[in-house]
Amino acid sequence: MIKPIYASAEHQTIIEGYIALCKEFAKEVGSKSRYHNYLDVIEVIIEYHNNYGSGKRENNWYDWLMIIPINLSVATNGFFAGLETNKNRSVIRAYKVILEQLVSDVADKIDNLEEPSE
Repeated sequence: MIKPIYASAEHQTIIEGYIALCKEFAKEVGSKSRYHNYLDVIEVIIEYHNNYGSGKRENNWYDWLMIIPINLSVATNGFFAGLETNKNRSVIRAYKVILEQLVSDVADKIDNLEEPSE
């Protein structure tokens, strides 16, 4: 798996923790092959994050910081939606509630990060 580019050690701690929890949730509810497909989606998100800023209109620092949390939240919720059945509905919905709170906490922590001076 490719490593994200981080703005700081604090940013790294926030993002790595969030990615790890999302991956753990997905691993617990998905089959091995679906989980590997999920990891492929994470790779695409990280690749986009790492390459952000190379385009003419891509230069917002806060947008860059939020690429992984927002896109990973959407991807994980989509993964859950594709797996939900009557049998696992309560577990999936519990993970969705936790994920919603986690992404909110991550956004709050990212809001407190200071943009490095050039």
